[in-house]
Formats: sequence, structure tokens, C-alpha cells
Amino acid sequence: MKFMTSATKNPTNSVCSVLHGSLSNLLMLALVLGITAGLLTSCGEEKAQDPAGRLKELQAEQARIGAEIQKLQKELSQSGSKTADNTAANTKTKVVQALTLEQSPFRTWVEVQGTVDARQSIEVTAENMGVVRNIKVKEGQKVTKGQILAELDQTVLLQSIEEIKGQLDFAKQLYTKQSNLWKQNIGSEVQYLNAKNQKESLERRLSTIESQLDMTRIKAPVSGTVDQVYLKLGQSTAMGMPAVRVVNFNDLRVITDLSESYVSRVREGATVDLEFKDLNLSAQGRIAYVARSISALNRTFRAEVPLNNREGLYRPNMIVGMKINDYSTNKAIKIPVNLLQNSDEGTFVMVVRGEGTSLKASRVSVTPGRSNGIETEILQGLQAGDRIITTGYNDLNDGQAITLP
Repeated sequence: MKFMTSATKNPTNSVCSVLHGSLSNLLMLALVLGITAGLLTSCGEEKAQDPAGRLKELQAEQARIGAEIQKLQKELSQSGSKTADNTAANTKTKVVQALTLEQSPFRTWVEVQGTVDARQSIEVTAENMGVVRNIKVKEGQKVTKGQILAELDQTVLLQSIEEIKGQLDFAKQLYTKQSNLWKQNIGSEVQYLNAKNQKESLERRLSTIESQLDMTRIKAPVSGTVDQVYLKLGQSTAMGMPAVRVVNFNDLRVITDLSESYVSRVREGATVDLEFKDLNLSAQGRIAYVARSISALNRTFRAEVPLNNREGLYRPNMIVGMKINDYSTNKAIKIPVNLLQNSDEGTFVMVVRGEGTSLKASRVSVTPGRSNGIETEILQGLQAGDRIITTGYNDLNDGQAITLP
């Protein structure tokens, strides 16, 4: 009776006793089998073998049985040690911390980098050759569409205009006289037609030179701010040469080129969190445009977000951090990503089971959903009200006694 009571109180000793008993039985069985095999062999081959050969066979059999015995002893010793360790671990109470789960909003995003871009950022070029005689604006000045920014030398063109105007006045008088005579059937038709052609030819020449004169005036194509003046007084310009850059800072956007792997996650109308690190500012917008084609050069597609610049803080080509929302729900069961553990059976977490002072750690298999790098949505396995262990969960065993601070 005393032996039974002691074994009940100490499971480890009981296991070890059973293991050692099994080992003894195995040793006896192996010895009997070896002796029996030897006798049978001896009886069957007594006449065929000499004593020396028989002795070698028995010694080899003895060595094989000894090796098998050592192997079994090692396995039994390891099994007993593991059983004792597990029993000790499960009986040890560990202090942990836990978080009570509840349904709350959850969102994921595509995190990329973009740049500020001005829809109307134009480098105005000279439309004619000439020498710069007048610069009418300076950098930072606001201008309106059509306003003259600079003028090239107009001396030759103005002289030509005055000369042609004088010729045109005479041609008009001659044409009027010949027209009246022709109406009275006086004079020839050739004289009338020559006068008409002369007048019209001079009018066309005057119109051409006036157009050339207008091309010497460099005008603002859009309303905005003069961002840079390239011209200098007395400088000779050529057609197409940059003269002034005008930017409309009220019409800005943030653009980004996304990998084609995001093509199913980025949609028009999606909310975007914008972060301007250099300004220590943040803003929010929505995607207004997503390109319908993928670039063959870098396998990307473009997305645009309009940017409100009423206060004039943003500048073209600024770097912008972008978080494009691609999934959101208002009722999610979510946990920190570091609480998820993996085993051969799948993904699991450790939760608190029980009440009061009778608390145990329980291993619960879960089905994780989307993750934003900070939290992961749990689709199956957990529900609101469950208490998930947040510290001390790594070396917990299923069913181990725990306590909360």
C-alpha cells in the first residue's frame, strides 16, 4: 500500500519504475532467445561444425544482443527524461499578461513613395530670333495668361511696318480711284485689277510682319507664378530657347508609379494618407486617376492624387510618403502580428482559459487574414471577449497553469 501511494504522488518515479521493469523484461527475453537460438543451431549443426567455429558464432550473437540492449536502454532513458520535463513544466505556474479582444476598425494599405507635380509647369520659349531688349517680370511675380514677360528687339520689324503702311496707303488710294473709274466704264480692267492686287498684297505683307512683331513678345501661356527667368538683357535668343518658367502652384498633384503587382489593390477613389516629412505635415486625399496601361519599360502604372495647396506650402518635386488604403472593415478581430506562432499543425496563439485563480494557457489554432505589418485580422479561431496572452507566450505549454498580474 505504501508503494502505491508513493507512485501516485510522484508520477515521474512511477514512469521510471515501469520503464525499468520493461527494460528488465526485454533483457531476459533477449537472453532466452539468444540461448534458444544457440541450442537449436547447435542441435542442427552439431555434426557439421567444430567447437571453435561454434564459439565464434555464439560470441557474435552475444555482441549483437548487447548492442541492441544498449540501444533500448538509451531510448528508454530519453523517454523518461522528456516525460519528467513535461510534467514539471505543466505544473509550474507562470506570470503572463493578456489582452481582451474586441471588434474594432481595421485597415491595410499599400505603402509607396510619390512626388509633387504641377499640372501647369511650363517653360516658355522664344518664338523668334532676336536680342533681348526688355524683361518685364521677375522671379516670384504672379502673372496672368497672355501677359508679356519679355520682348526682343523690334527695330527692324517696326521700320518695315511703317514702310509698308505708307505703301499701303498709296495703294488704297489708287485702288479706290481705279474702282470708281471701272464702275463708270472708264479705264481698263487691267488697271483696276493691278491696283486691287497691289493693295491686297501689301495688306498680306503687313499682317505677316505684325505677326512677326507679336512673336518678339514672350507671353505667359497660363496664369501662375514666375518660377525662373532664364533670359538676360542683351542676350541673343534662338527659336525654342527657354526664356521663363511659369508654374501654377494652385493646381498641384501627387503622382506615383506603382509595381504591376499592386494593380488589383489600387483603385480610383481610394483614400490616401500623405506624409510630407520635410515639412512635418500630413494630409489626406483620394486617388483621382489610375493608369489603364502598364509601362513596358519598368512594369509600373501611374496613380494621381489632387493636392490642395491653398496655403502655398507644397512645392513641385517634393518627396511624399503615401499609404493607399486597399482594405478596411469596421468590425474586425485583430491582434499584433508578433503574437502569431507556427507549428506543423498550422498557426496558433496562446489564450487564457478559466476564471479567478484557476487559469491555464490554451493553445488555439487560428486562421489569419490580411496584415498591415502591425496587426493581423483573425478570420477564424478567436472572438470578442477572448483573452490573448501578449507577454510570456513563447515558452508556454498547452494547459500550463498561469497567473495574471
